[in-house]
Amino acid sequence: MYKGTPSRIRKVLYALIIAFALLGVRLVFVQLGASKSLSNIASNQYKLSVSLLPKRGVIYDRNLKELAISINLNSIFAEPFKIKNKFAASQKLASVLGISSDEIYKKLSQEKGFAWLARRVSSDTARFVNVLDIKGIGYIKEPKRVYPNGIVASHILGFTNTDNNGIEGLELRFDKYLKGVMGYRYATRDAKQREVPGYDYREILPIDGDNIVLTIDSVIQSFAERELENGYEKYHAKGACIIVMDPFTGDILALSNRPSFDPNNANSSPPDSRRNRAICDFFEPGSSFKIVTASGLLEEKAVKPSEKFFCENGEYKWCGHTYHDHTSHGWLEFRDVIKFSSNIGTMKAAQRLGPERLYKYIKRFGFGERTGIELSGEVTGITSHPSKWSKLSLCSISMGQEVTVTALQLACAMSVLANGGNLIKPRIVERIEDRTGHVIQKFESKKPQRVISEETAKEMRDILRGVVDDGTAKLAEVEGYFPAGKTGTAQKIEPNGTYSHRKFTASFIGFVPYNDPKFVIVVIMDEPRPFYYGGTVCTPVFKKVAGELMRYYKIYPKLDKATMSVLSSSSKGKREVKKNNR
Repeated sequence: MYKGTPSRIRKVLYALIIAFALLGVRLVFVQLGASKSLSNIASNQYKLSVSLLPKRGVIYDRNLKELAISINLNSIFAEPFKIKNKFAASQKLASVLGISSDEIYKKLSQEKGFAWLARRVSSDTARFVNVLDIKGIGYIKEPKRVYPNGIVASHILGFTNTDNNGIEGLELRFDKYLKGVMGYRYATRDAKQREVPGYDYREILPIDGDNIVLTIDSVIQSFAERELENGYEKYHAKGACIIVMDPFTGDILALSNRPSFDPNNANSSPPDSRRNRAICDFFEPGSSFKIVTASGLLEEKAVKPSEKFFCENGEYKWCGHTYHDHTSHGWLEFRDVIKFSSNIGTMKAAQRLGPERLYKYIKRFGFGERTGIELSGEVTGITSHPSKWSKLSLCSISMGQEVTVTALQLACAMSVLANGGNLIKPRIVERIEDRTGHVIQKFESKKPQRVISEETAKEMRDILRGVVDDGTAKLAEVEGYFPAGKTGTAQKIEPNGTYSHRKFTASFIGFVPYNDPKFVIVVIMDEPRPFYYGGTVCTPVFKKVAGELMRYYKIYPKLDKATMSVLSSSSKGKREVKKNNR
C-alpha cells in the first residue's frame, strides 16, 4: 500500500482483509468440521420418514373370547409451518375438536414441523376436520386399545397409555409380546413438502403384536364379579376380592377386586381402584389360617380328630395375656374346635406342634413366598422365623395373628386340601401365540410339591365339611353339592400397634364339592360393616358363585343319605299303596 494512500482507504482495505480471513476460516470449518451435521440438516429437509404402527396383540379368555383388542381410529395432526392464518384455523378447529381455540393456537404457533392436536378421535370428527380443508391439518390412523367388557377382569388385564404402551396388569407384564415391532416408510419430498416417488423410497412393514390366551373364563369372571359387587355394596366394605381356582391345575378361572375401574378410561379412576388387591394386599387372615395349624397337627399325628380339648368356656390366660373365643365352649373334639373356630382349642392343640414344626407347615403351604403367578406386583406377606417369635407367638400364629398373607396364597393353601395334599403353582396365562396361531410360549404348571399326605387331606376335607354343615359357615351351604371351607375374622392393626375393635378383615375360603373338589373359591372383605364375621359377609358370595359354577359346568346335585332314605321310604310306600289298590 502506497504512502500517499488516504487513511480512509487503508481502513477499508484492512477491514476487507480481516473479513476475507474470517470468511476463509469459516469455510475451512464448514468443510472440515461441520460438513456432516449440515449435510444431515439439508438431507432432512427433503427426506421423509413416517412411522408405521403395529397392531397390538389380542388378549383372549380360555375360550378365545376377546378381552382386549385394538381398533384403528383417526388422530388429527398439524404441520404449523404450512398454516398461514393460524388464528382463523384455531377458531375453526376448536368447534370441531372440542378443544379451546387458545390451546390449539398455542400448538400451531410452535416452531415445529409436526404437532398432535387430538389423538384417536371418531370417524365423524375426522370427516368434519377434512371438510374444513385447512392446509397443514391432516389425520392418520392410530390403533386404540379397547376393552369390550368394560370393568370385567380389569385388574387382570390392566391398561395402556396414549402411545399404546402397557401400564398395568398383563398389558404391562407382557408388553414386549403384545406391542409388536414398529415399521417405517422412507421417501423424498419436494420444496413444498409433498411426497415425491423416487429411487430411495423404502418401506419396512410393522410386525403386529402376539396374542395371549388366559386361563380366565369370561362367563365365570362375570358372575363372580357380580356377586362380589353385591356383597361389597351390601356390607359397605372398604375393599373386596374373589378368586376362583382349579385346585388340580392351578388355573385361575376368575379373579376380581373391588373397588374397580374401567380400563377404557383408566385415568378417571383413583389409583386405589386400580390396585390388584388379590396379590398386592397382605393381611392377617385370622381363623382361615387354622387350616395350616390343623393340617400340621394331623399330619404329625399330634392329635386325633376325635380327641377332646377344654376350651375354657371362652376365656383363657396364657403368659400374662387373655385370649377369647367369640362363643363360649367347654369340651370340644378337635374336629369341632375347627368347626366352631375356637381360638382357645386351636392354641392348646398347637402347643403339641411347637414353633419349629408349625413354621415348617407354614412354609410348606407356600406362605411367605410369592406364588409366581404371571402378574406384576405380587407381594410375599410376612412370616417371621421362630427365632424371632415371642412367648405368645405360637398361640397367636396358630389362629392367624402375627402372620400376613394374600388372597391368592390362601387359594393355593386351600387347594392343597382339595387336591389331596399338593401345593401347586397358580397360573393365569395359558399361552402366547403369534398372528398365525403358532405357540411362542406355553405356561405349564410346575411339578406339585407334596405338603401333607392324602389321608390328612381327606381328614381335613371331612372336618371342613363340618364347618359348613353345622359350624360357622352354614350360610355357605349349597344344597346337593356339599361345599366345605373355613371362615376367618381378623382384627386389623391400628396405627398405635394395637388390635382394632372396629376394623376387621373377613374371609371365607372353601371348595365344592367336599368329597370330589372341582373349584376353590376365596372371598375377602376389607372392613365390612355393620356385620364383619366371615361366616356372615363372605359365605353368601361363596354360596352364589358355587351354585353358578355347578350350573355352568352342568354338575348335577347329589342327594345325601338322609334324603335318599326318605325318598326310598316314600317310594316303597307308594308301591305298597299301588299294590293294595290293585
